[in-house]
Amino acid sequence: MFSFTLFRVPVSIHPSLWVMLVLLSVFFTGFAAGLAGVALFGVALFFCLLAHEVGHALVGQWLGGGRAQIFLAWLGGDCCNETARLTRTGGILMTAAGPMASMLLPLVVVFPFMAYMLSDIGQGLLVTCGLIVGNVPQALLDVCPPMVVLFAMYLVRICVWWSLLNLLPIYPLDGGQIMHGLMSSPHTMHRISLAFACGLAFFFGVSGSWWMVFVMASLAVFNYHCMKHS
Repeated sequence: MFSFTLFRVPVSIHPSLWVMLVLLSVFFTGFAAGLAGVALFGVALFFCLLAHEVGHALVGQWLGGGRAQIFLAWLGGDCCNETARLTRTGGILMTAAGPMASMLLPLVVVFPFMAYMLSDIGQGLLVTCGLIVGNVPQALLDVCPPMVVLFAMYLVRICVWWSLLNLLPIYPLDGGQIMHGLMSSPHTMHRISLAFACGLAFFFGVSGSWWMVFVMASLAVFNYHCMKHS
C-alpha cells in the first residue's frame, strides 16, 4: 500500500482505490474530454475523498478521540481512532466533519482561484456556484486554460454532490451514522434507512441513473439485513 502523512495523520491507500477511481472516471466522463478529462476527474475525486477523511480525523482528534489513522480503499475510506473516548455529541460532530470538509474544499481551493482569475470576488463566487451545475461562462474560458476550468468544475461538482450524498439518512453513510447517534433504537434507524434507500432507488430508476440505482439498492439490502438482526 502507498502511505504518507498529512497534518500528522497517517494515510494508507490500498491499490483498489486506484482501480475504482479509473472505473468511475471513465463511467462519469465517458471520454468526453479524452484521457486528460478522465485523469482530471480521478484526481478531483481522490482529493474529495481525502478531504472527507481528513475532516473526520482532525475533528476527532480535536474532540479527544486520540490519534487518528486514515485508510482509503475502493470507493471510500475509514478513519480510525479511539471513538470510545468521544461523547455521543462528539461522535456526531466527528461524523459530520467529513462531508463538511469535502464541501468546504471548493471554497478553499476553487473560489480564491476564480476570484483571482476574474479579478472580482463576487464574480468568482458566482462562477464557483455555477460550476456545481456545470455552468462555465465564456469570460472564464477567455482567461483560463480549458483543462484548468474542467478540473475546477469536476472538483466543485464532485465535492458538493458527494457530500450531499453522504449526508442522506441512510446507514452506513455519514447521514445514517449521525441518525444512529441521535436515535436510541437501531431497528428504527435501519427501517428509516431502508425506506430512504428504496425511495431513492425508485427515483434514480425513473431518471435513468442506473449507477445510483445500484448504490441505493445495495444500501437497501444492507439495511434490510441489519434490521432483521437488530
